[in-house]
Amino acid sequence: MIRLGKHITQTGDQLQDISIEKFHKALINPEGEVASLQRRLQAIRAMDPAQYRRLKTTLPYVVCAQFHPKVRRKENFLYADRFLIDIDHISENGLEIGQLREKLQKDKRVELLFASPSGDGLKVLFKIDPKISDPAYYALFYKAFCIQLNQEYQLGAALDHKTHDVSRCCFVSFDPQAYYNPNAVHLHPEAFVAKDSLFEMEQIEKKAKEIEKQHREVIKELPRDEKTNTGQDIPDGVLAFIKEKTGQKLKKPTEKHYEQPEELEWVMDKLHNYLKEINAEIEEVKPIAYGRQVKIRSGTIWAEVNVFFGKRGVSVVGTTKTGSHKEFGKTLTEFLKASFQS
Repeated sequence: MIRLGKHITQTGDQLQDISIEKFHKALINPEGEVASLQRRLQAIRAMDPAQYRRLKTTLPYVVCAQFHPKVRRKENFLYADRFLIDIDHISENGLEIGQLREKLQKDKRVELLFASPSGDGLKVLFKIDPKISDPAYYALFYKAFCIQLNQEYQLGAALDHKTHDVSRCCFVSFDPQAYYNPNAVHLHPEAFVAKDSLFEMEQIEKKAKEIEKQHREVIKELPRDEKTNTGQDIPDGVLAFIKEKTGQKLKKPTEKHYEQPEELEWVMDKLHNYLKEINAEIEEVKPIAYGRQVKIRSGTIWAEVNVFFGKRGVSVVGTTKTGSHKEFGKTLTEFLKASFQS
């Protein structure tokens, strides 16, 4: 069992016990409220990080420790028989999320594995036996385990060593690929750090501080939100004027006729409504074969997608135009794909 909460910003939010099996089913449910909210969150993340952080707090959350009363406070802590680790900013740290997911799923100790709401992180659940009832020892064990796991998987600054508080929570997300192993192997805490070895404890604390310092330096060097390319295409009228003045022959563009299914009008109406959900708008539309090329803007950034209608229904393909925002384009494409499929 783990504990589920629904209102993280409310003082005294009551936790409910939930089985790992039931939690896994909730993670892979495409019809749930979490799936709908997460699609919106991922689209907003690139456009407005502040709004993303605010909306993220409306997601339900889980915590591994048991509390009495069932309110997530350190003074209410009873014990922990499971813990979650947070691997975040995976792509920024030069890792590939698909490959890492595949490796972790082969680890017999992993009970549950699912993507974070951002889409660029993984949450990994492990079981502990015996339970830990001392919060200080729990924090020490957590650090010792992270040190070893980091060495094993070469996670670098992607592995968060600071999430060692017994009351630490994790937001629920939608992940159709969430992995669950009901027969996961338990971890024995004293295999990582002995309770009665003061020297060993001091060494782990020292090592953990060194790693945190190294990670802070690495994070400083990571690229922040990708800047919009300020380069602009030369307007056709300007190009024609230059060619005329320099004696170059002007080629008259051949007018193209594209097949345009009637259903595209319905598709564009739907697209407009989906974009309103994330405070984005259509700036320009061009016909293409069996579809439309759509330039979409949100504030100062923009991206372009191709929307098609065929025998299999609606399909959305992102493009990579000069000046477009790469991350916005990626998250927007995934948001629209999920919206048209729902």
